[in-house]
Amino acid sequence: MRIHVNIIVNWAKALWFTVDGKNFPSFFLGVYWMKELSIFIDESGDFGETHDVRDYYLVTFVFHNQQDDISHEVRILEERVKNAGWDLEYVHTGPIIRREGIFKEYSLDERRGLIYKMLNFLVKCPIYYRTVTIKRKEARDKVQLSGKLGKAINQMLIDCTEYISEFDKVIVYYDNGQSELGALLNAIFSIHISNVEFRNAEQQKYRLLQVADFICSFDLLRIKRDEGRLSSGEDKFFYKPNELKKTFLKSIDKKDYNSTTGLTRKCRGNKCLSFNIS
Repeated sequence: MRIHVNIIVNWAKALWFTVDGKNFPSFFLGVYWMKELSIFIDESGDFGETHDVRDYYLVTFVFHNQQDDISHEVRILEERVKNAGWDLEYVHTGPIIRREGIFKEYSLDERRGLIYKMLNFLVKCPIYYRTVTIKRKEARDKVQLSGKLGKAINQMLIDCTEYISEFDKVIVYYDNGQSELGALLNAIFSIHISNVEFRNAEQQKYRLLQVADFICSFDLLRIKRDEGRLSSGEDKFFYKPNELKKTFLKSIDKKDYNSTTGLTRKCRGNKCLSFNIS
């Protein structure tokens, strides 16, 4: 009887194959696995008129290949946030640093600990990003800003055409916090990508939207640091020598690629992506 059982077990195993540690029936061998790219977007600034030549408008795009599972990284982040005593669905970077809203009641060290948890999550996720930056002194009203922003986003998509074309479907996530930007994104992405879908996403539901917010906030801090105009609160938050540059900006840069030189910055780790863009 044992011999017959072993024969049946071996026969059953032969009908299955394994991919990335997951078992599938053999009739799946001929199935094409659809590749899906998610793009998470956040912005800093607004479309109103500005009289401060130091203002900037930034839009950050975070790219994630859905074949790269991040459920483990999300679970670790949420466990660490909860274990630290936080009851948060949205890790909102700017208010944490500036001690605004619900974060007024928390100490500097508590808020710094939360930001470091978010940084660790970003570092471990197989993503990369691009930030588009517009100087408001060159676009002081809504019409000028729309024009310059449209050109910059258009160029960003041209730079990434070869990579994006590898995917069967592209899903764009934006919370539509600014309707002007939402309209621009819809128009420009639809021109470049035929297989694009737009989703009005809530920050509380997508950790990678929060990563886009995190990166966008730090890219603005990078500009302010380079121009020597960090606020006293920002200086106080990053009180260790060169902490902002060496710990945060350096880590974020490893997820970035630089299309202006035609060469991308390579991420560390076997899940990160690198490109040569001609």
